[in-house]
Amino acid sequence: MSKKLINLFLLIIAALVAIYFYNKYRVAPDLKLNELGLVDENGATYDINTLKGKKVVISFYASWCGNCLEELEVINKIKEKELSDVEIVCITDESLEKLNNFKSNTGYPFKFLKLNKRFPDIGIHSIPVTYIVNTDLQIVKEQVGYLHWDDPSTLNHIKGLF
Repeated sequence: MSKKLINLFLLIIAALVAIYFYNKYRVAPDLKLNELGLVDENGATYDINTLKGKKVVISFYASWCGNCLEELEVINKIKEKELSDVEIVCITDESLEKLNNFKSNTGYPFKFLKLNKRFPDIGIHSIPVTYIVNTDLQIVKEQVGYLHWDDPSTLNHIKGLF
């Protein structure tokens, strides 16, 4: 085989590996919200359909994730003024003990839920992951990584999606 052919082959392999990792860590999984398997902070099964008719932001987070903590703090700061009619739902795959500690330490007025699986089991490999959900419980936007809620153009775009 010629050196050019080997280099082309290696370039193709590198491109495929890059596409794989981009899709794994930068593209939000296509979720079926009613199939997530969630419990509330008391361990009781949570029916996501109770959110039907509401504007919802779902944030998949972990208490150790710096970007998650920063994003939730910004959402909390703008919630009352900018997102007063939006339900903020925070979902973790950590233990109920960690969920409840995080909830009590932050005092955020959000709904906190626990996923009965690990994030990778539903295709989440990088957090935070945010889903904007309309009143019909349809996902209208998803974002892997920090979402700049304090940017007026981002916030206006999101509000328009509901």
